[in-house]
Amino acid sequence: MTDQEKESWFKTTNVNLYVSKEYYHHHSFEIINTHKDLKDKFIASLSNEIRISPRVKKTQGIESRAIEAKGLNIVIREELQKIKDVEIKFEVYEENGVFYFSSEKSSIGGFDFAILNHYNNILSLRNLCFGNLQYADGEIRWSKFLKKNPDLKEIADYLFQLEGNGKNIAKENEESPTPLIVGEIQFGNWALAYRDFFKVLKADVQNSVDCLIYIVPTGNLEKMLSDGIVTFDKTKKIMEEFSKVISVPVWLIGIDVE
Repeated sequence: MTDQEKESWFKTTNVNLYVSKEYYHHHSFEIINTHKDLKDKFIASLSNEIRISPRVKKTQGIESRAIEAKGLNIVIREELQKIKDVEIKFEVYEENGVFYFSSEKSSIGGFDFAILNHYNNILSLRNLCFGNLQYADGEIRWSKFLKKNPDLKEIADYLFQLEGNGKNIAKENEESPTPLIVGEIQFGNWALAYRDFFKVLKADVQNSVDCLIYIVPTGNLEKMLSDGIVTFDKTKKIMEEFSKVISVPVWLIGIDVE
């Protein structure tokens, strides 16, 4: 890059983000298209002009335009938060069949975002805290969860009317209109893809995750981030190679910029 090209690039504040590629693994196409409105809203949220933090990277002595990944991750989360009529929780982690979430800080080992069925989730927590096999600190866990999520108190109060302590409450058999979806925005080292798939397989054991939405770079954006990162093509190859192991449906989204 010439000095003039660098100067021009560092003055760039916005680029156009768009969905360049998609790949559907293990029936995810049918699941996502059953909720087509949700699909359209996700694609629309990833198809906007966004702000960036430009930088210059050097590969084998050659300088090129680059984008700071941390800031890009934050901006994409902000775009997802703008989706109307879809409640997305951020920094979500799963433990013993219960999904916990917090807007306060990142949850190490958790998911970047999730769409949850709050009734089933609180029911799972209630059974762990007050059911057949109770947490010793169940009351504390229950109170802590509701303190952080007062909007879910109505569901919690309803559950307490159904059954007293010492007994589990069975989940309703009716199919939920709200799919259980977890999501990752991944610009990190390529090996993190394996960790992410193990993480969703673990969550699926007790929750039957409907779909993992996996957002990764491709094309120009892939080149503008660090070398050796998770990319669309690398992730697709992993899913194809381990198709019988990765049993959870995955909607792989490759995003690019222009």
